[in-house]
Amino acid sequence: MRHDAGPFLLPGPDCRPDREFCENQLTGALLVDTFTQGVGTFDSPPPCPGSPPTARPTMKQKQKQPPQSKRPQFRRLIVIDNALRAVDYPTVDLLAEVVNMNPKTIRRDLIFMKDELGAPLDFCRERNGWRYTDLNWRLPDFSVSQGDLLAMFLGARVLDDFRGTPAHAQLKRSLSRMADLLPEQVTVQWETIQQAHSVQKSHTTRQDIEIFRKLADAVLHRKQVKMVYWSAGRDDTTVRTVDPWHLSCIDGEWYVVGWCHLRKAQRTFAPNRVRKIKFTGQSFSVPASFNINEFLAGSFRVVGEPDAPLKTIRLAFAPTAARYVKEKVWNESQTLSPTKDGGVIFEIKLNSFIEIRRWILSWGSECQVLEPPELRADIVQQAQGIISRNHAPAPRTGRRGRPPK
Repeated sequence: MRHDAGPFLLPGPDCRPDREFCENQLTGALLVDTFTQGVGTFDSPPPCPGSPPTARPTMKQKQKQPPQSKRPQFRRLIVIDNALRAVDYPTVDLLAEVVNMNPKTIRRDLIFMKDELGAPLDFCRERNGWRYTDLNWRLPDFSVSQGDLLAMFLGARVLDDFRGTPAHAQLKRSLSRMADLLPEQVTVQWETIQQAHSVQKSHTTRQDIEIFRKLADAVLHRKQVKMVYWSAGRDDTTVRTVDPWHLSCIDGEWYVVGWCHLRKAQRTFAPNRVRKIKFTGQSFSVPASFNINEFLAGSFRVVGEPDAPLKTIRLAFAPTAARYVKEKVWNESQTLSPTKDGGVIFEIKLNSFIEIRRWILSWGSECQVLEPPELRADIVQQAQGIISRNHAPAPRTGRRGRPPK
């Protein structure tokens, strides 16, 4: 229930109204009248000086009280700014009631306005309130660019792709927090944005969000973990104790680099292949010699053999493929040399053939391995296997693509 100025100016029979009391009551009435709409309400007028103290609320009564609103700071600053202009010397407690926040938060906001925003604020000890010494000062504009709105729009479209997955709730909370930072009213032609921009689903790996959170926490706080890990290459499951040193997103996929106590070596793990995980209660230190860029330097993308020597790989691309190869930086160590026929020689230094083998095969006959000889022989063997597999009769299938019984 909102109270008008009348009840605020009528002290109880045992009260002796003084000027300061009346001014404080009038200040509260004006402030409530000006800012209550859409901000907060008062259930009862403040007690009169000299009146018996009210009983402290019980725990059950506290639980029934509505929680304080989590209003973004810039919205609080707008309300505080308006109050300072409408009322002489509003107190911190009064501002806290209007904004529905803790007085400590309001004090921090006032200090922030004065120290960081340069607000000409002055505190009067006699009146226990704040005021502007220069009413011409204004809060900085809180503007939202078209790019900000576009980013939020595309984020909302991406959110739909994760509906029904463990990541959906976390993404929705993050997007909501960003939306809270927008002004009260924003006008934008969503239809125009929707026609001009879209987000298509990509081939991303499904992650167990709880396992991912634990891994991220372990990396940030140097916590050793024990995990059940499935290896795709060997198709087996092992229990490993790992010191996770680094969490990296490479080409849209997440990887953890750390020390594997089972293999007694540095290893790279895919979080989506972790079946179970728990903290061991032990901590670790990342070696000063570890550098993620140096660790990945010998790999085409992620998989490498840090202890193996670097080998020079030279590939010849036909003109039809060269124009696409030259568009991207596939690896930091690559060099490109054009050929007379319009092709290109692609040179790179790696310590593992695992990832680049599949990349070479993806180009088909448009890519030729010049060196090293062992990689050339490996590609020939892979190509012969493809020919043999595709020359064999295709297996018969029943309806819906299933083999017949």
